[in-house]
Amino acid sequence: MTRFPLPLERVLMAVALVLLALIALVLTGTWQSADWLPAEPNHRPAVVARTPTLPRVELPSLASAWQTPLFSVDRRPDLQQAAQQAASSLSGLTLTGVLLDGTVQLAFIKPATGPALKVRLNGQLPNGWTLRAISPTSATFGLGDRTETLTVRRLRLPALSTPPPLSFSREDLHEPAP
Repeated sequence: MTRFPLPLERVLMAVALVLLALIALVLTGTWQSADWLPAEPNHRPAVVARTPTLPRVELPSLASAWQTPLFSVDRRPDLQQAAQQAASSLSGLTLTGVLLDGTVQLAFIKPATGPALKVRLNGQLPNGWTLRAISPTSATFGLGDRTETLTVRRLRLPALSTPPPLSFSREDLHEPAP
C-alpha cells in the first residue's frame, strides 16, 4: 500500500482549517456591517399635476378613417366590381354546411376565392343575394325575382376493392407456443 507523503496531508488539513474558519466568520456575521451612504434628500417639490381633458370628438368628423383604406397608396376606397359581377349568379359559391338549431338558422358558404361566409336566414351575401330558405341539405337564395338553390356536396368513399390488399389468417396472427 502506498502512503501519501506527510506534507500533502498537512497541506490538505491546513486548507480544510482555513475553509472552516471562513465558514465560522460568515456564520457569526463578521462581514454583516455594511457602510451605506446616507440617503439624498429629495430636492424636487411635490407637484400635483392635473390630467388634461381631451376635447370631445364627434363621430362624423372621423368618417374618413373608415371610408378610405388605411394602407392604400392613393387612399381611395377599393373598387367593388367583383361583387357586382358575381351578383348575376351563385356559380362561384359552395354550400359547405347548414346549422339548424331552434331559432338559429345558418348557412356556411365557401367562395371560390376569399374567406368563408356564414349567412343567417333572410341575411344577405356581399353580392346582394338573400338567403330565403334553409333545409338540412340545401339553401335557397334569391335576388329580385330569381332564386337559386345550393346543396351540400356529399363526399363519398371510394368503392371497396374485391380482394383486401393484405389479409392474415387467424393462425398467422397467433403462432402456437413452442
